[in-house]
This record gives sequence, C-alpha cells and structure tokens, in this order.
Amino acid sequence: MIYSFSRLQLYSHCPAAFYFKYLLDLPEPPSEPLVLGKAVHSAIQLYLGGDDIDTAVQSSINEAGLPIDPEEVRNLASHPAVMSVMGGTVEDHFMLPLDDSGSIILQGYIDWWNTDDNKVSLLDWKTNRSPYLPQNNQQLGLYAWALSELTGADEVHGELVFLRYSYSTMRYNHVYALQDMSKAREWASGLALEIEGKLAQMNVAANTVPDTILFPDRPGVHCQHCSYASLCIRSAMVEPVVIDDMLAATKLAREVIRLEAALSDYKDSLKTWVKTNGDVSVDDSLFTFVPSSSWHFTDSKLKELCTSLDNQGIDYWQYLSLTAAQLKKAGLGDDEISLFGAKRETNTFRLIKAG
Repeated sequence: MIYSFSRLQLYSHCPAAFYFKYLLDLPEPPSEPLVLGKAVHSAIQLYLGGDDIDTAVQSSINEAGLPIDPEEVRNLASHPAVMSVMGGTVEDHFMLPLDDSGSIILQGYIDWWNTDDNKVSLLDWKTNRSPYLPQNNQQLGLYAWALSELTGADEVHGELVFLRYSYSTMRYNHVYALQDMSKAREWASGLALEIEGKLAQMNVAANTVPDTILFPDRPGVHCQHCSYASLCIRSAMVEPVVIDDMLAATKLAREVIRLEAALSDYKDSLKTWVKTNGDVSVDDSLFTFVPSSSWHFTDSKLKELCTSLDNQGIDYWQYLSLTAAQLKKAGLGDDEISLFGAKRETNTFRLIKAG
C-alpha cells in the first residue's frame, strides 16, 4: 500500500474509518468543505501556473462535484500570500520510501516550495475555519522531510497559510531541523509498519482475529467529520449509562459525539430522499420541508419602518434587539454596554474546542 499523511492520520484517529475507506473501499459522499478546498487549491494551482485569477476560479468551479460559491473561491484563492508568490514549484508530487528496504512508500503533494539562497521554503494552503500550529500534526514535517531528501537541505522553512485569515495577523510557520523531520518520518513509518502487519495477518489463512479487532473504532471528535459514523455505531454503548469516574464520563462523551455524527448522516440521507420523492410519514408525524421566513432591510428602509411604526404609536424599541455578535462587530466592550443595559448570561451544554 502507498501511504500519505491523510491516510496515516485517519488510521491514527480511527483504525475502523481507515478500514472502511481504504480496505473496503466504501464510497465517501463529497462534502462541501472538501469540494471547496479542492476547488481553491485547483484555482491557486492554475493561477500560479499562468492563468488569470478569474479564469482559474471558473475552471476550478467547473470541475467541482457540488455547487460552491464562486465569490468564496475567488476570495480565498486571491489571498495576499498567494498573490505574492514568485517562482517556485507548484503542486509538486513526491513518492519516497519510508523504510530502508524501500517497501513502504509515502506520497504527497506539496502546494508550493522554493529554494532561494540555499533556503528551502514550503507553503501549504488551508481553507480551514480554525487555524492551528504546524507542530499540531505531522503533515508539514513530512513534507519538509521529503524536501530534505530531495534537496539535501538540513533545515526547511514551512508555513501553513490559512486563507480565511489576514496574512499580517498571525503567521503559522516553523523551521524544521533534521531532528523534527526525522520525528515526522518515524511517526509515519511506525504507523505504516503497524498497518502492514495487520494486513499480513488478514491474509493468513489461519487468521481467526476479526477485522473489527484488527481495526477497532475509536470514537472521538473526529467522528464529527467522518462519513462512516453511521456504520460503526453497532459497537455503541447500549447498557444503562452509569458514570462513576472520569474514565466512564469520557467514554460516554466519545459515544455522544459518534452517535450525533451518525444521526447527522441519517438525517442528510433522509433529507435527500424527501427532496426527491416527497414527505415520509412516521405514525402521526411527518418528515417534510417546513418553510421559514425572515426579512432583510437596508439601513434606510429599517429607519423608514421604525418611523412608520412610531407614527402609528407603536413602541418599536420593544421589538428590536442587538445580539452579542452585533455589539462586538460595532467595537463595543462590556464596560460601554453596561452603561445602557444589564448583562444576562446562560450556560449552554455543548462540545467546544479545548483551550
């Protein structure tokens, strides 16, 4: 098997998901974030290859599998970091052996890299909504290792470019020394060897270990973005829930994430069916599309409406409210707002990013 960072990361998160995708070759429906990411990468590649940005964006949208917003693709592909690129190699594919025998191969696509005055640099475009540091996973380290193997460089300057964020706000870069690159390679080779061992065991005629033991599921936050969550809930907890320590609470929390992800998959499938075939009745209830309405006003029209209500003797202020997000967007802090109103806080139970 030829490995990549995404394959190895999927296995490290959940061996069962790896098994479903790469061993059973189960179809994975395209998601909007994935299609958008591919379209943006394609547009950047075409632009850096010589196309003007509008042509590059249109070409990438024409190849997308789902409807995506052309303006969003253009805004992301026109990031200042992209516009400032000069020269270098774009979307460079590599295949290198991870082990001394050369039997385990790692491949990848480096978005952009360049050598200038013996300095090797690489950029990786990200359409993620939440930035993270290069050291948070091994992707950039593996790409740096590949460039070190190809160029002989003892260090590689790597940077993640989050296209939704200002380039001047914060830079997500790291200088990879040989020790960093070796650590990334060892991570990849260790996982690949573990997988190879399990594949060999599966191919032994006398093997009695079920595939579900060799490739067990590991419920966690990754289930939120997994296309196979609905397949692996067969192992979900079905016994009465008793939480008597943190280990039991964590186990239950992981199951909640997985079950919610599976439920989301089921709802999406049912929604698609109803859209094509009509409502689905369940006893005295109905799965259907329920219309919802909202009104949008320009600033001048909203002012006219309030004036009209005032002329009718209606106190329109009791119907208007400002959200916390709107007040923050206006640049107002708690100290200023407290001069005009009383703050009310409620606690909502939900999953958030730690830290």
